[in-house]
Amino acid sequence: SFFFLLIVSFGCCLSWFSQNIHNDLLRKNNYINYLDKQVYTQVTLVKSLTTTKSYKRFYASVDKINDTLVNGKVLIEAPLKNKKLQVGDVLLCKTILEKIRPPISPYDFDYKAYLAKQDVYAKIRMKTNFIKIGEYNSLFINLQKVRSVVEAKLEKSTLSKNTVGLIKAMLLGNKDGVSDDILSSFTNSGVVHVIAISGMHVGVLYLMLLYTFGFVKRFKYGQYIYVLIVLICLWSFAVFSGMSSSVIRSVTMFSFFTLIKLKHRKGLVLEALTTSMVVLLLANPNYLFAVGFQLSYAAVISIVVFYPLLAEWIKVNSKIGQYFIDVLIVSIIAQVGVLPLTLHYFHQIPLQFLVANFFAVSLLPLVLYGGVVVLIIILLPVKILFLEYCYNYLIQFYLEVIKYLSSYKEFVLKDISFFKEHILIYFVLLFCIWYVAQGPSFKRVRNSLILIIACQFVFITNSIQEKHQEFVIYNSYKQSLLAIRNYDQLTIIQRDSISPKEIKLLKMNRLENKVDSMVILNTDVFKFKENNYLIVDRDVSYSLLKTKGLVLVIRNNPKVNLERIIKSIKPSKVVVDGSNYRSSQLKWKSTCKILQVPFYNVSEQGAYVVN
Repeated sequence: SFFFLLIVSFGCCLSWFSQNIHNDLLRKNNYINYLDKQVYTQVTLVKSLTTTKSYKRFYASVDKINDTLVNGKVLIEAPLKNKKLQVGDVLLCKTILEKIRPPISPYDFDYKAYLAKQDVYAKIRMKTNFIKIGEYNSLFINLQKVRSVVEAKLEKSTLSKNTVGLIKAMLLGNKDGVSDDILSSFTNSGVVHVIAISGMHVGVLYLMLLYTFGFVKRFKYGQYIYVLIVLICLWSFAVFSGMSSSVIRSVTMFSFFTLIKLKHRKGLVLEALTTSMVVLLLANPNYLFAVGFQLSYAAVISIVVFYPLLAEWIKVNSKIGQYFIDVLIVSIIAQVGVLPLTLHYFHQIPLQFLVANFFAVSLLPLVLYGGVVVLIIILLPVKILFLEYCYNYLIQFYLEVIKYLSSYKEFVLKDISFFKEHILIYFVLLFCIWYVAQGPSFKRVRNSLILIIACQFVFITNSIQEKHQEFVIYNSYKQSLLAIRNYDQLTIIQRDSISPKEIKLLKMNRLENKVDSMVILNTDVFKFKENNYLIVDRDVSYSLLKTKGLVLVIRNNPKVNLERIIKSIKPSKVVVDGSNYRSSQLKWKSTCKILQVPFYNVSEQGAYVVN
């Protein structure tokens, strides 16, 4: 017990040390002091990101602001029509380092927090306010340029647009060519993980490398050369595909699987898996909070733990039959492992996932192998159009089947509420099943029951401490939205009918808080717990209101004299939401500062939440 606690303490200290080393805010000369100021900025584009409908996006390192050397990383957004920008460009621009906007709802994906974990705290919009002053070259940037050349040759080939998009996504890590229809088909059928480079793709590559270079083991020191070649190939693929977080995780994981080849013990697989996890977390502790990291390791650990148990029970004499049975078993086990996380983060599960996974995963080696061959052929001066035609037909068939399976929308269970305590109990139950299945005994059953009862106490405690009442002012800059949750009822403070966009915002609130009913309340004054609230959204006289010490909520940019209102009703706080003009927000903030009234700006500080 002492040794275990010592290791845990040492690991926590290393994680804390790693967290501080990678925290750009602790470094001197970080650009954070220049936020929301117009400055001359020199940046270097270091990584290309997924293109949106409106912008090309890059990560860029900030080299200089005005005449001061600085450091840090920013997000660059450039219009799609600007096709000249590419990785490695050194640019000088006159711009404002904009803060990343907080999420609209406290239950939305927090893009600001996500970028902060990537050490990105601002963004720059590149329109016509920049000039190129040079180029920066490094191995990583040159490989990205080579990838761009390969993508350009792919687009000029005889392959269809959908086939090119799938090859770019699966082999080059660029999902820009994947259409919304295809992405929707893969998502609704439960096989969206097939598109992005993930552990599955790296696993197929890993097996291909093992079989391709297996002959090297026959030579002297062949085992070491064999492992070295596989490691070099894996990491070369990672660098060439863009070094995304998912690729780094997968390649690190399979690198440790490769290293255990030097030992002739099958029991080291789980140890290699957990070691790769520890190494990644020491390198970047923020990985622990990444959804992709959690899903990847939940799936792989589930396969490593449960596959040997099930594989012993289900065996056939045919190798082809055994292959498809193994694919089916692995698909089921992987889905069982990620099920609670999928329900918690995405609130839906497609019931046709088993058939879709069986089909998608069974043909994945053929799709990837064929993609590698076609890619090599396209890069050669000699054209073999017959192979391109055959591969094009295969991908077309592949996509049509996925599209057909996704068409059964009635099999997609949506709007499922699944909470963190449910995840805990689910994984404890899985552990108990595995623990007892290893060797059924009275002691194992007793320990499992004790563990389950302990989890039930945690669940009950969380239910008692749950916050049943909540007031939220959403961070919506186009539409003002206020909501009060009182146990299982959600009250919307609204004059007009609720728009589809507002319904989408409220949906996550309902899913996260077990809300059953929703009503609309048209009022200017309301009470939540011990505070009274007054909504100011039109030009009327508020001097008639006698209540003192209330919270003033300003929305929809009303033409009011805030100084007069404050002196009249003496509010305890002023809250301004995102529906007001930026100039008005700054003016009201200055007024509150002069009159010494607490001020909260939803646009800058995020959704206003009172529990």
